[in-house]
Amino acid sequence: MTKQKASDPVTHLIGGAVSGLCACVFVQPLDLIKTRLQQQQQAHLAFIKQGGQAGLTIAPLESTIWKTVFTIVREGSVLSLWRGTAPTVVRNVPGAAMYFTVLNETRTLLAKRKLNGLDRTDTVSTNSALPKLSNTENLLAGGASRAAIGFVMMPATVIKVRYESDLYSYRSMSEALTSIFRTEGIRGLWAGFGATAMRDAPLAGLYVLFYEQSKSKLGALKATSSYFDVSTPTIHMVSGVAAGFLSTVITHPFDMLKTRMQLKPAEYKNVFQGARKVLLEEGAIGFLDGILVRTIRKSIHSAISWTVYEEVVRWYLARNADHIV
Repeated sequence: MTKQKASDPVTHLIGGAVSGLCACVFVQPLDLIKTRLQQQQQAHLAFIKQGGQAGLTIAPLESTIWKTVFTIVREGSVLSLWRGTAPTVVRNVPGAAMYFTVLNETRTLLAKRKLNGLDRTDTVSTNSALPKLSNTENLLAGGASRAAIGFVMMPATVIKVRYESDLYSYRSMSEALTSIFRTEGIRGLWAGFGATAMRDAPLAGLYVLFYEQSKSKLGALKATSSYFDVSTPTIHMVSGVAAGFLSTVITHPFDMLKTRMQLKPAEYKNVFQGARKVLLEEGAIGFLDGILVRTIRKSIHSAISWTVYEEVVRWYLARNADHIV
């Protein structure tokens, strides 16, 4: 009975929605700061280019996280750091709910099959409410699930990025949607999907791989060492931070390209043209633009979302087990 409930889509749908809401509200300021930093860098590069053509020497941009925070607060209030929370919630809550549901269904399906020569006699991970898979299966399940959900949620992502940016003066999500559709057509709502898919599929696949590996190692350490007596949520939290950091660093160049394609679609038309433009104008270092804020944000976001998700699922399973007894 418990195993049947473990694959109940409604359980994972609710767990994903709750985790998405908690994570996106908590890290929204970091998301806003990341977008603004990347935008400031682009504006300054354009200014340098114009100045160079006029024979002027322009000092490098001194833009830091703290200066960006102070600017946002000075122009509005502390609550301005949560600008764009509404479109973030609209995107993340259903997106997280669908992702965790699809991911669980995919993992459950794979766990019932013989893949890579593994005999599936034990399909439930010891320190997880999720099915136990091989590294290859975790990589494929995470990547495929994220790419599919990313396509569905892409319009909300585009609106979110533009709403956070001060390049556009949108006063509401409906205004942003209407403006994008009127000026760019329906294709504008999927601007940057190529870069997003190239970032999200490997990111999600690597994240699930690293996350499950970390949980397995820490779980084994807890079982064999009396000095490592930590709770299961702590293991989930630490694993989330570690997996978020590693997967984010590896896939950051695609996130940078995705953001620029959504903010300036006329200049960054596709992934390859955008990458060439960055390399020629900024060098290889340009692909690391905004990596610090994104790494911090993604690590925290992942740790919160996966810990909350697993605990919601574990609580639901325990509750149903008590009712059965």
